[in-house]
Amino acid sequence: MTNEFEYQTGIVGAGWLGLPLARALQEQGQSVAVTVSTAEKAERLRGEGIAAWPLLLTPDMGSLPFRCHDLVICVPPSKTGDYPASVASLCRQAREAGVQRVLFISATSVWGAGQGEEDTPAPAHDRGLRMRAAELAVLEGHVDCAMILRPAGLYGPDRHPGRFLAGKTLAGGGQAVNLVHLDDVVAACELMLARGQDGDAYNLSAPVHPRREQLYPFASRLLGLVPPQFVEPAGEFAPIEGQRICQQLGFVYRWPDPAHWFADGAALKG
Repeated sequence: MTNEFEYQTGIVGAGWLGLPLARALQEQGQSVAVTVSTAEKAERLRGEGIAAWPLLLTPDMGSLPFRCHDLVICVPPSKTGDYPASVASLCRQAREAGVQRVLFISATSVWGAGQGEEDTPAPAHDRGLRMRAAELAVLEGHVDCAMILRPAGLYGPDRHPGRFLAGKTLAGGGQAVNLVHLDDVVAACELMLARGQDGDAYNLSAPVHPRREQLYPFASRLLGLVPPQFVEPAGEFAPIEGQRICQQLGFVYRWPDPAHWFADGAALKG
């Protein structure tokens, strides 16, 4: 990194994922800047020692409020209207600000039925279509290095799986659970920022896949909630695998089995 950059890493979207990532990078000694949705949030983070600015992700957004070498985009589609156009606008602003490397946090929803990491994503639903369009905006954004990370369903502090389906009656109990813990997503981001190459795209999904009828009732009972009831049809057991990042970058999951997290006292605080 040259002296022309104020910060080594910028993070657009310092929320449930972006803020822990910022703190982890700071602990490594990196200079980090983040954006949040309001001036009040930015002021609070500055009080905690994190360089923060308000920025809304929109198709006609203004310039980045800082200069950084690496930029991580972790704003979910629900936070903006025209998501692909907003991400494309951000990529233009990043390029104009001299950003060298972009890591986009996507999702496994870009995959269609039966697809895996060796396929070209062909999403079947609206969220996946928007995510894929945003991915392409990043990959075609003309920065030196564009990378994609596709986490499965996110869980961890304040996102306990026991709350996801509590009290519901629904089909699909035989379907595979595809989850990944916040700790593993942060670690994968750190690894890709350190070792990733242009065009890299990886799934992130815990390698152990219980059935929904196994995991969710158990998780709900742990929190004292009404467990979900599953009815027919059971659905297809179709796990989403996330092993290529392990094979190519040496990534190791801290939480390879979501059920193991429940044995940790911290799980009861989620």
